[in-house]
Amino acid sequence: MPSAVDIITYIGIPLAVLGVLPTIYTCLKSFLTLRAITRTLHRNGVVALTRSSLLSGIVEIEIPRKSISPLDRHDPEYFASNDTWMGKGRGGGGGKGRSTLRGGGWTAFNWREMSIGVKSYRVQYHDELAQPQAEIEFEALVAFLLDRGAVPSKDGWAGLRSKGLWTPAGTRLLGGPGGEGEVLWVAMSDDSDGILSLGVGWKKGWDSRGMDSLPPYWIRVRAPGARDVDVLGKLEEMEGAKGDGVTAVDKKGGFLDDDSAASDRDVGLKSPVRLRIGTAGIQDAYREDDAKRKLTLTHLRPPPPSSSHEATDGFWFSCAATAFEAPQGGLWSFSIPEDVLALTRQDTVPCGVMVLIGTMTDDEVPTWRTPYDHQTEQFEKQVKFMDQSRRMLEEQRLPPDQRAAARQKRMEQDAIDFHNETRRRRMKEDQRRESEILEALQSQKLPIARVAEKNHEWLLKKFELSMETPILVLVEQTLYGMVQDPPFARRMSIMLDLWRRWGSSGGMTKSHYLAVREDQVIFALASFVFFVIRSMVSEPMGSVAGDLQECLRMWKKVRLG
Repeated sequence: MPSAVDIITYIGIPLAVLGVLPTIYTCLKSFLTLRAITRTLHRNGVVALTRSSLLSGIVEIEIPRKSISPLDRHDPEYFASNDTWMGKGRGGGGGKGRSTLRGGGWTAFNWREMSIGVKSYRVQYHDELAQPQAEIEFEALVAFLLDRGAVPSKDGWAGLRSKGLWTPAGTRLLGGPGGEGEVLWVAMSDDSDGILSLGVGWKKGWDSRGMDSLPPYWIRVRAPGARDVDVLGKLEEMEGAKGDGVTAVDKKGGFLDDDSAASDRDVGLKSPVRLRIGTAGIQDAYREDDAKRKLTLTHLRPPPPSSSHEATDGFWFSCAATAFEAPQGGLWSFSIPEDVLALTRQDTVPCGVMVLIGTMTDDEVPTWRTPYDHQTEQFEKQVKFMDQSRRMLEEQRLPPDQRAAARQKRMEQDAIDFHNETRRRRMKEDQRRESEILEALQSQKLPIARVAEKNHEWLLKKFELSMETPILVLVEQTLYGMVQDPPFARRMSIMLDLWRRWGSSGGMTKSHYLAVREDQVIFALASFVFFVIRSMVSEPMGSVAGDLQECLRMWKKVRLG
């Protein structure tokens, strides 16, 4: 019979060993998990505090949360990408590289970093490891990615604007150059703490831009080349021919003569101009052939708050520049006022006015004027002719001594009648012209697209330009003319102000019509400006620009992982 010692030796001890095996397994697993996590953090260049509870098997990790911002644009690493992965860059040598951890997608780029807190994790397995998302200003992030060449997604920004935090994860906001792949998308909100959470990625093959590329908030206005349209030059040639070297601007305001205006434009004529447009207008400008030279552009700068000067040259330039560049996917601080956008959606130019200034014919518009009564005029001429014939026959019946006196009297009366008839005809013509103008002002109004189209055809014929020249080219040269020539900018703003005034006051008046007829070329160019503003509202890139700006206003900071 076995003794108690045998029972303890052969049964109790094995049972005791089996009882501590789970504890031993848990401790060993916790140690191995901690070592794997430490290695993973080291390979990804993440500095963290780690500790493990051997009995529970839980590993606690504290990782600093970063606040990031883009580097200075002139920094060589601004346009560089981290194309090295774990074990090749951040691990071992302490260099820079991408992190493969969930939440570390922001390490694909080089940033200015700052620690703003600590994020704690409790994990049991090394594949549960994650990296805190970085905080960044939403506008700075979007501007940086657009500067790298990303392309906005129309549907993505529209969805984010309407759904906010409930936007489905994976919704693409920015695509790669050419619209391929994903650069910025809506991420899962596990680590967002109620803040918009985004994911970011980048491929090495997308790096095609540099410091010479046009950054967001900037516009590039190209100078007219040898084969391009020089709107300002054509305008001055036309007016110089009419005024013997004195332009219409000189006659109106005495701003500049031809020689001084030409000399100002000759400086850097072949060099495009870059301008940064802020919320209030132009903030900075320079010529591409001399980046250190700052253009003052006083005539286009916002007036100081204390100034009583109400010139709108800079305002209209900013509107036109924003509308010109926005369809190309730019980012803008300047917002075109809603009343200007509404004006471009309205029909504001009467069709009769377009006929009177010679850009359209009666066959191209609805009937708008009372037909002239030619039958009455012919009847009156016939009555006068018969009356004159009757008096001449009566003269023939008179004796010879009375016939000469009667002929003399008749000729004197004919001269008086001719003079009175000429005055009467002139007065009648003036009345008919006034009536025609009034009927034209009250005629059916045309949309801005139709007005711009007919003005485009008229201007190309007027300047003897190729009919292939698009409106956008004329708009770009108009912008360049406004930069180069303050009087030209003043004429443009006066015409646009007049247009805005009659559009908001119920219709065009006679004074507006006379101003349009007197400066018809500027009226045509103004119609092109309103046309591109209208196109920006209706085109897809125009709507995505509005959605993007609204999202940037709603979300100041986001979490990026």
